[in-house]
Amino acid sequence: MVEKITSKQEHPHPEKAASRVSINALMMGSLFFILTIIWTLNPERFSIAIVTQLVFAVPLFLVSSLCYSKVGYWARHEALDRFGWITNTLGNILVLNVVGIMTSTLFKNIAFIYFGLLILLMGTYYLIVSIYQPHTIKERIIKFIFFLLIVFFGGILQVI
Repeated sequence: MVEKITSKQEHPHPEKAASRVSINALMMGSLFFILTIIWTLNPERFSIAIVTQLVFAVPLFLVSSLCYSKVGYWARHEALDRFGWITNTLGNILVLNVVGIMTSTLFKNIAFIYFGLLILLMGTYYLIVSIYQPHTIKERIIKFIFFLLIVFFGGILQVI
């Protein structure tokens, strides 16, 4: 049963939910298109790391959409908001890893620069958010470490 909102509960975020669901739908559609091309061209031509990360990103975006659809109107949605963030972020990182792995098949140096730039930009993003919201610094550090681990194991190690 969905509880009514009280003054002590976090309020639903319909705008946040709608934008996240839309972005996830766009990502899933793009992934279905890319996977169709891969299967048409012959999946054996692509690295198992590329195919695996693209395939796994689809259910991650789906579940993230389901979570965020509830964030829009449930009074108590903290767990779904967090799980939606995890699945969305993991799906996005898998797609970002694929870009680096695909680039490395022809241009290994560019792939390493890509991963370095990605880490630098994300680190800068988390730093800026932490400056403006210092009470979230511990959370931002944890999120950045999560990002680094997935990029390292799913992307950089595949290129080495």
